[in-house]
Amino acid sequence: MQNHIDHKYDPLFEPFKINKLEVPNRIILCAMGGTAPIIDNKFNANCVKFFMNAAKSGVGMIIPGLSILTDKWGRPGWLDEAGDVFRGPLKDFMAQIHEETDTKFVLQLGAGMGRGLRANFGVTLPYFNYERAMVAPSDGMPNVFAPEMKHRALTKDEIHKLVDVMINSAALAQEAGCDGVEIHAIHEGYLLDQFAMSNFNHRTDEYGGCLENRLRISTEMIEGIKRVCGADYPVLMRYSVASKTAGFNQSVLPGQDYVEFGRSLEESMSVVRILEKAGIDALDCDNGTYDSWHWCHPPTYMPEACNLPEAAYIKNFCHVPVFVSGKMGNPDTALHAVASGEIDAVAMARPILADNEWARKVREGRTDDIRPCIGCHNGCFGRLTRGLNVSCALNPVSLQEDKYTLKPAETKKKILVAGGGIGGMEAARISALRGFDVELYEKTERLGGTFRAAAAPDFKDDDKKLIAWYEKQMLDLNIPVHLGTPLTNDIVREKKADVVILTTGADKKRIPIPGFDGENVCDAKEYLLEKRPLGHDVVVIGGGLTGCEVANEIAEKGHKGSVVEMGADILQDKALCAVNAWMLRDMLKFNNVYVYTSSGVKEIAKDHVVIGTPDGDKIIPAENVVAAAGYNPHQLNIDVEGVDVYSAGDCTQIGNLLTAVWGVNDIVAKL
Repeated sequence: MQNHIDHKYDPLFEPFKINKLEVPNRIILCAMGGTAPIIDNKFNANCVKFFMNAAKSGVGMIIPGLSILTDKWGRPGWLDEAGDVFRGPLKDFMAQIHEETDTKFVLQLGAGMGRGLRANFGVTLPYFNYERAMVAPSDGMPNVFAPEMKHRALTKDEIHKLVDVMINSAALAQEAGCDGVEIHAIHEGYLLDQFAMSNFNHRTDEYGGCLENRLRISTEMIEGIKRVCGADYPVLMRYSVASKTAGFNQSVLPGQDYVEFGRSLEESMSVVRILEKAGIDALDCDNGTYDSWHWCHPPTYMPEACNLPEAAYIKNFCHVPVFVSGKMGNPDTALHAVASGEIDAVAMARPILADNEWARKVREGRTDDIRPCIGCHNGCFGRLTRGLNVSCALNPVSLQEDKYTLKPAETKKKILVAGGGIGGMEAARISALRGFDVELYEKTERLGGTFRAAAAPDFKDDDKKLIAWYEKQMLDLNIPVHLGTPLTNDIVREKKADVVILTTGADKKRIPIPGFDGENVCDAKEYLLEKRPLGHDVVVIGGGLTGCEVANEIAEKGHKGSVVEMGADILQDKALCAVNAWMLRDMLKFNNVYVYTSSGVKEIAKDHVVIGTPDGDKIIPAENVVAAAGYNPHQLNIDVEGVDVYSAGDCTQIGNLLTAVWGVNDIVAKL
């Protein structure tokens, strides 16, 4: 039950119609990978609790992840052969969500990935059917992830089959009780989107050539669904307004001048008119393709509401509702977009992964209680691309409710947490929520730990909000926080602790390089926190995530930056999501940061460094050097008889935000 309603946000909670379907508000949980109700023609029960939590929180509509018409790896079978799933568990779930909430549920259907298939990964799978899976509108289309691998053109019989299965699957969705369907068609460079773009579609039959022909497969699907399901049955379109590409595997950055290789904003005006004529009922918008991933799955480097201008532009030409996704998780940004009439509704997924109660908290005006999504992709998209279950780095409960939902403690224990970084604050938070008596000790005068440095760059506003959110949690839960106080064995004895959780982070590595202790050398953490003034020429030692982010920020501030990395390539952390890495690489290139790989710094002088490269030693001008060569775990020696001691995060093994947050959740869940 709502305790309070903040009328400031009323525009987000006004109903609107898609065709004749009344949606109770303007907040849409949009599709994301790993949340398809039907996977491999089986019901995905793993997503049910997540969807129900979002619905009960008050989202107006749920569009789940993509249910594909045919297996992406080319295994036999079609989605419309899974009638028992539609008529069984999916129908039961639709009955439950409609009985318990007012939320509408629209099933997303798509024809497959085309050249967006991760074919270089697929070839290692014993069931990968190259001939059936590696398709595109035209022969010779290069695979996004392995351009040397080429796709063959779909035959007309195969096209007709896809259209038929789409229509049949939509009819099954209607029978199951879904409130509508969304065709994942002209979006993200998937197969149907490739048909729509002239540089990807070189066909000379009725499915190629002019714009109407290139859209024919999509319009045939729309018209067929309307014919079978009725004119009133809502059919939505997942739609990328502009492709944001300069060529095959050539993405563009916000503000970058380029000539559109895919679909331009101007062409979108014509596309929208054709789709409306075919009978589409709403457009679910963003930008980008797999060649420009960061528009479809915006990482932390993308600006807030990155896709809103294009969606707002085409709304001027639309007679159907338009909504947009892409870093729309700031409630005030969402409010302004809807209240101003720029769009009809806001769509988001990852902000609701980070905080399942996003809608309820906005309705109640508790926006500072919303745990922000920081665009790290570590728990969601990054895990999906590695074949792991989707969740959230900050909120492991999402899609893992059975494992991580907090349960009241059976025995009250005294818990002391050492370390006030994100991992330590999370340990204190969930310990308090379970009912334990918990106190937190931090040796410095501020909470946030190493993450405070990570949040320091200008583009890390959401990271800063995360620290503020945790600080508020400490206050709201009345957790005693002892700043400037390292935890000791004496304190553990004095407090009569039962459990100690160590989240003491890591210490910077000292590199045995002549000149490393010079005044012109600083650690990345020191630079980020202190914003030390730098000269024109700056060398960054280390090509991991921190080093590359520092080098990019330095370059954006007008310095000439270089990165020296001992490995064969930069950004090689396996946990780092590919979309984040790809965009950061593009940013470094755009900002003229020179990268030396398979190289090491041999000497640091007052105005230069000497590096060893595969081509011999080189002298690089350097007024300053920033060391980002990594960290070593920092373990605290706590040894008190009868006290259980646990460690999590970087003090155990250098990791990331996910390993810290999930690690303490694993510990506290078992206490």
